[in-house]
Amino acid sequence: MTQGKGSLVRNILTVTLPIGAILFVGMYWLSRSSLVAIVVAGLFLLGSIWSNTRFFKTVGERGKSGSDQPTVEVMEVEATRVLDIEHLGSHGPAYCFFTVDGQALLLIGQWLMRIPRFPSLSFRLFRWVDDGRPIRIEVTGTKIRPEHSTVDLQSHHSNGDIEVFRAQAHTLQQDLEIAFGKGTG
Repeated sequence: MTQGKGSLVRNILTVTLPIGAILFVGMYWLSRSSLVAIVVAGLFLLGSIWSNTRFFKTVGERGKSGSDQPTVEVMEVEATRVLDIEHLGSHGPAYCFFTVDGQALLLIGQWLMRIPRFPSLSFRLFRWVDDGRPIRIEVTGTKIRPEHSTVDLQSHHSNGDIEVFRAQAHTLQQDLEIAFGKGTG
């Protein structure tokens, strides 16, 4: 969306208004009340416009840093293996994806539960360049069941929701300690 592929007006015209119209018709058909249909469709429209406005304002603010650097980073992931590792408390699922070049991608958080067809061996990860926070994941492969692992994240690890580091599946616990344990940062 930061490369001219989307805009606030385009999102409202191509997504928000058609869905609002469908909601209006559906609610009118169910309730036979114009008032109910207007309220439901209106609340949806307001929520969607507010959400889109916040998103594009954030993109605009992040893009005003004065540099030609992009505000969004896109990572193409082609993994060979995925491990489901033990997370801390209620942080949500934690997956570690391994690539053929010895890199591992650690994804942690409840935001992962909102992604249909995930986890997958093939996907695009969109994140903010300035703070590394996730925006979304586009799954390009089929959903898989991750391998269960006895590896667990420790409370002293200093990792974020998205981390890239060197690791192998059979030494993952030690690799996590080296990359994110005490004394690493």
